[in-house]
Amino acid sequence: MPTISARVSQKELDAIQEFANQCGDLVSNVVRKTVISEAIFRNCYWDADEYNCGINVPEHLKGDEDSKFVLVCINRVRKILGLKEQDDI
Repeated sequence: MPTISARVSQKELDAIQEFANQCGDLVSNVVRKTVISEAIFRNCYWDADEYNCGINVPEHLKGDEDSKFVLVCINRVRKILGLKEQDDI
């Protein structure tokens, strides 16, 4: 299988690893799914589970709890990158 590589800073690697952990997936799979989703489906084609990549939200969280959980995850990655935290999604 062909391999693609990219140079990233340590902060970027840490952020990517954190996001992969949040997704319950390997970094290589998250990178592949994200690139395919963004480049080909423009992140709007979710019928193909093979390319679906997102934060794993515990099933017991509903409504506002779900949104708050995702916001905490997003802000954890933003903090690693030195970006300002978001107030909402």
